[in-house]
Amino acid sequence: MSSNIEYYSTHAEKLANQYNSVAFEKVHRDWLGEIPEKGFALDVGAGSGRDARYLAAKGLSVVAVEPADGIREKAQQYTVSQPVYWLNDKLPELSQVFSLQTKFDLILLSAVWMHIPPSNRERCIRKLSALLKTNGKIVISLRHGACTDERTMSPVSADEIANFADKFGLSFKLVSEQNNADELGRKNVYWQTVTLTSPNDSFGHLKCN
Repeated sequence: MSSNIEYYSTHAEKLANQYNSVAFEKVHRDWLGEIPEKGFALDVGAGSGRDARYLAAKGLSVVAVEPADGIREKAQQYTVSQPVYWLNDKLPELSQVFSLQTKFDLILLSAVWMHIPPSNRERCIRKLSALLKTNGKIVISLRHGACTDERTMSPVSADEIANFADKFGLSFKLVSEQNNADELGRKNVYWQTVTLTSPNDSFGHLKCN
């Protein structure tokens, strides 16, 4: 994962411009209706900050997590009416996030899951589950297709996440009924979105190691 973090720092300006060129509403159109009217949001792997800024503009209190210094510093240059609280943190530990002792109504992982090694994924869902409020929601976008640059990506599947959801008592939903084309125009890349919802307060006892 460290090579991926280095990639996002080295190519920060180019990547930030790419991500910011596509509106939040277009990338995340399948789940716009799931955004809470108020509360706390956590954007994990926030990149250029496009999504974090959108959620903050909607009135949410947003914590943005980004381990790549270059792109995080680029994102922090933007000014929004509702401030975004930035952290240098990463999955699966999220140690700085846990130190905030805050529960979230919405947790977003946009274009992140393919970077998580399969051996770490169950732990990631367990950790994220422990950060959810009652009826809180995790939104995960799944990137399918080959990578043509230096980044390391692993195959992803909605079924894998559905199994984790069942294990940790989360309600699973496949939001994208069909595979969505890549908004940056990359051929043979397509996306799905899934959500995991916490039905109760049963996660307080989960170990967060």
